[in-house]
Amino acid sequence: ESEDPKQISEALKTVIGNCILTRGVKVDNLSIFDIEYLFLNIRGKSVGEDVDVLLTCPDDGTTQVPVSINLDEIKVNVKPEHTRDIKLDDSLVLRMKYPSMSEFVKNNFSNEGGMSVDDTFTMISSCIEQIYNEEESWAAADSTKKELTEFLEQLTSQQFKEVEKFFDTMPKLSHTVKIKNPNTGLS
Repeated sequence: ESEDPKQISEALKTVIGNCILTRGVKVDNLSIFDIEYLFLNIRGKSVGEDVDVLLTCPDDGTTQVPVSINLDEIKVNVKPEHTRDIKLDDSLVLRMKYPSMSEFVKNNFSNEGGMSVDDTFTMISSCIEQIYNEEESWAAADSTKKELTEFLEQLTSQQFKEVEKFFDTMPKLSHTVKIKNPNTGLS
């Protein structure tokens, strides 16, 4: 019944944690899209796979059409250009991990005025898994927040764009529904 994103996040994690039977799965470490996918499937198996919704027709922005969506058809979509390994130069690679639900909630709902530059660097640094080249590897878990932030601050604008691309192309739960406006006949 709460509208607090932190409470909703905790409730989702509790439900999912109670339904996962596989040993060693830590709900806190699951990515946002993994949690959404698991919760959607739990909901589908417990209440039913079909959900009836009203969708607004995009051609006029007002007409609503009833549609039944089968939850089993909703999948995690991965863009072909997406990669967790960001090549920073000829030898150095930055391996990323996906933000957890806790990180997502903290960074998207904590600040009323949006994310500051510091918040952005904190979120990005929390998603660094490792930095490596052919000879050495540095685990982010063995580094301090300050060291990771300093590393990020040294990136060129082009390198930083590659980091942004990781987030822009990150897997997402999505489903496309085609509807036809009964008033205009347009899809």
